Amino acid sequence: MSRLSYHFLALFFLLAVTTFTAAQEMTPAEAEALKASDKQAFEFLETIAEGIPSLRAFENRIYLTNAVADLLWSKDEKRARGLFDAVTREMVAAVAAYEPSDQERYNDQRMIQQQRQDTIDRMANHDPEMAMAFLRATRFPVTSESTQYRANETELEFHLAAMIAERDPAQALRVARNSLRKGIPYSIVQVLSQIHAKDRNSAQSLHAEIVDRLKTEELSRNHEVVNNAWNLLNSYRPPEAKEETYRELIELMVGAALTVNPRDSASISLANNFYYQLRSAVPQIEKYVPGRLPAVRQWIERVQRTQDPGTRMYQEINDLAEKGTIDDILALAGKYGPELQTQIYQQAVGKALSSGEPNRAQQIISEFVTDPAQRRQMLEQLDNQLAWNSVQGNQIAETRRRLSRIKRVEQRANLLMSLAMNVASAGNKKQGLDLLTEARALLDSSPLDSSTLISRLQLAQNYSSLDSEEGVALLESIIMRMNQLVAAAAVLDGFEDRYLKDGEWLKANHTNLGNLVRNLTQNIGELARRDPTSARYLSNKLERPEIRLMAQLEIVQSLLGGVEQTHPTLTGRSVRINLK
Repeated sequence: MSRLSYHFLALFFLLAVTTFTAAQEMTPAEAEALKASDKQAFEFLETIAEGIPSLRAFENRIYLTNAVADLLWSKDEKRARGLFDAVTREMVAAVAAYEPSDQERYNDQRMIQQQRQDTIDRMANHDPEMAMAFLRATRFPVTSESTQYRANETELEFHLAAMIAERDPAQALRVARNSLRKGIPYSIVQVLSQIHAKDRNSAQSLHAEIVDRLKTEELSRNHEVVNNAWNLLNSYRPPEAKEETYRELIELMVGAALTVNPRDSASISLANNFYYQLRSAVPQIEKYVPGRLPAVRQWIERVQRTQDPGTRMYQEINDLAEKGTIDDILALAGKYGPELQTQIYQQAVGKALSSGEPNRAQQIISEFVTDPAQRRQMLEQLDNQLAWNSVQGNQIAETRRRLSRIKRVEQRANLLMSLAMNVASAGNKKQGLDLLTEARALLDSSPLDSSTLISRLQLAQNYSSLDSEEGVALLESIIMRMNQLVAAAAVLDGFEDRYLKDGEWLKANHTNLGNLVRNLTQNIGELARRDPTSARYLSNKLERPEIRLMAQLEIVQSLLGGVEQTHPTLTGRSVRINLK
């Protein structure tokens, strides 16, 4: 263990002791005022805080410490700041120890970058200045080869500016202007939108500066900047944007497109990029720079002549998707060879379904698709879609009729579960439970693999909302099985997949089993909303302490009123924790 890790653990122990000692010194009147769920939540939080120092994997310590600090801020800002400071110290050490020439360490960079963003997001919700200081303190050394890294840093700075803008648009504007010298990321639109909501004039001024910055870029060569510029053009328009500035941007993008030679093999990809964007921008071009329209149409025709048949077919289908009829789409089959016709028929089937004509969809497949395997596959897909449609309409008899045509057991079970919850939410709890019983019988008769285990987790969650006792029993049986699978994976670690680091199961484990473990801990967290005692009982059944801590964190988030919001975490799930 590194010297910094020992420092981190010592600091963490000190903070934990001071925090929870303070909590124990609450007066009886204050204790009585706390809601029972809050008391339970902070018991869980104490368990998590006490368990973090024993973790060996840097990623797990950072993830859990960030979450604890985020949860504690409204109750104990001083302690939360201390935890964020501890995270900063350990992250600085991790960046300093990074060695790009070491392939194994190089693979850690993506993980560190994800955790930096998670930390910045959590800090910025409470103190944007602290988040900015963290961003600056934890940058990797920049080398001449790190162009992509510099682009990612610029993206992160603009992302932080967008968060700051909600509270302090003037500060966000300063951050954005400073970062603009380094590049033009995709998130620049988010910053503009947030600043505009608070200060229209500042946003329009920044918009003009962005357009001036784009004029210095080689748009005829840089795919990424071109995409970001089109996003800006499509997202920030008059009357929000000044017409003069918007006209400059359109003129700039049109001028860049017309310099791209679609017949040059090195420019084909960029030409196609401009082609699709210009086609959709014709109304704006006609309004703001009408003199350019003839040249734009001529250039679009040049690109079309270079496109392969498949590309032209997809373009025609897209044009007909909204305005054309089923017969218009079918008529395209006569223009293209057999290798493309099946895709045309698939689009026609989709059009028939969206138009409420399922019989016509089946007729198209049966009449036009001649390959037996393709016909069978398309008919199965049609049966699945029609079954889901019947579930959405709470058509119990129709769903049962269509279930017999669905081959995969977990698909039939998932249909029954969705129908059960729809029926229960409409007021018929008993029928909902009966349908869940049918789904359970199907899953019990099926061999246990990753797909059926996911379905069993869903079944347990559904039961928990209708029959807590049955849901808890199901989750407990799944936990017993999951403990066995995790133990087996630990033995096989590194043979095919990596499950562990420093001997610990990682939160950011993106194997099938890793996803199942996350699903399970989230299920336990959901149960806590209705039955915190059973949720804690189940979390204690998880054998690996790091997984147990992750489940307990899910419980705390549920009890303290966690709500879904845009907040990227290591798993890619969007979570924002709000304390009551």
